[in-house]
Amino acid sequence: MAEDNALEIVVVNLERSADRRAKMITTLAPFGLPYGFFNAVEGRNGHPLFEKFDPRLAEIRRGFILNAGELGCYASHYLLWERSVRESKALLIFEDDVSINGNFLEAYRYAADKIGTYGLIRFSGHKQRSFRVCETSGSGTDVIRFKIGPHGTSCYAVSPKAAAKLLAKADVWFEPVDCHLDRFWTHGVGSYGVWPLPVTHTAETAEQSEIWQGAKRERKSRRFRKLRAIYRAGDDIGRFVCNLPSIGRWQNRA
Repeated sequence: MAEDNALEIVVVNLERSADRRAKMITTLAPFGLPYGFFNAVEGRNGHPLFEKFDPRLAEIRRGFILNAGELGCYASHYLLWERSVRESKALLIFEDDVSINGNFLEAYRYAADKIGTYGLIRFSGHKQRSFRVCETSGSGTDVIRFKIGPHGTSCYAVSPKAAAKLLAKADVWFEPVDCHLDRFWTHGVGSYGVWPLPVTHTAETAEQSEIWQGAKRERKSRRFRKLRAIYRAGDDIGRFVCNLPSIGRWQNRA
């Protein structure tokens, strides 16, 4: 079993969101694990990393332009990937709009033992996806591989090696950071998770979200529809090829 400090816990939190910081302190305290806070990038204040964002490519590939909150979110996670590589430390990255389930400590210890093998282990997912079981702890916790990325960056573990791969394919930003995380056929970092997922995303509405800040996204642009379809087909093919070894092994579990 890995030591409890094998995964350094970091909570992404906007400096102005003192209420969320206090809530996370209360949430994490019962587990007795060390953790720290990372001052998130405030999107509306700008950041040098935003120069990586290509709005035209975003419209072509995704049909929408990332808002300031999404850019701040991307930059915050990007900086933590850099920190993981720089310090040669695996990180368990939390966002501050989550609740923690009863199996968290078991999942944390299991993930700490396996992060070197799998590189990226999701503790939370915004969407329910098919998956296959890679291995089990014997005490009810599994490492799984998702067929399609589950979206969300509410909580995930990342190794320095995986973080370097994520950075290498993030020179140009054109989609939200969780979509980049899901793009395993591009960066080569598998979409793994611990099951049952021990962390739940709680900000379900635009009004609750620091990223959306009370506003909903406009309808997708109708420009570049044909070109977007070609890119989407390429992504589907890339995902399919990566998933070929798992054909016949996918399952759904509530």
